[in-house]
Amino acid sequence: MKKKIIVIISIIAVVLMFLYFKYIFGWMTFIGNKDTPDKYLSHIIVKKDKYIKDSLKISKQLKYFLEHHQYSFHNKNYYSGTQLSLDTILYSPDFNKLALFVIAKNPESRRLLPDEKYEWHYDGYCYFGTRLKDSIDLIYLDAGFGSHYKDHVSEWLRTNYFRLFATIKDVNEQYKYKYNLNDTRFWNGPLWKEIDDIRQQEREFEKIKREHPENVYEPKE
Repeated sequence: MKKKIIVIISIIAVVLMFLYFKYIFGWMTFIGNKDTPDKYLSHIIVKKDKYIKDSLKISKQLKYFLEHHQYSFHNKNYYSGTQLSLDTILYSPDFNKLALFVIAKNPESRRLLPDEKYEWHYDGYCYFGTRLKDSIDLIYLDAGFGSHYKDHVSEWLRTNYFRLFATIKDVNEQYKYKYNLNDTRFWNGPLWKEIDDIRQQEREFEKIKREHPENVYEPKE
């Protein structure tokens, strides 16, 4: 009898550990991470008025992406009633580069296979931005995460970008971005070269559209 109780307790412990890693820290954390060394942890503090001003600019741009189903909001489940909230804005030391976490709140009923037990569904995304005079140019590069709980999404964003981002590898099994977003070295890291290359490709594409529209095919929404 005593042995049976021990087995049951062990099974319960394993299940609880699975739920803990899956829903609190994210299953990827269980696989491995690369924490930022203390000496490189970013402690950038931004003035409240600047943060609010940037938040308004960012929110306006994200709303535009939402309304036109661009970047992370390409899915038609998003609509004018989707609620967007800025979870966090991170700044480079010169405040000219940003990374931000955004959470979208949507009715569960708009999902393809809705779960009637829940009223809302939350999706979390990370955007990267570059300051251009009075505007902020945003770009989206990565996948997001969804949950019926907002705090799970917020925790996933922090785990994924503060502990796991530095572990992403390229096709040659080399660390692709090298640093997490809470690392002071991140702001001069490889990701920004990738963003510059993408922007250059976009400029070239727009030039072709203007000069040779017959060579450009854009699928209808």
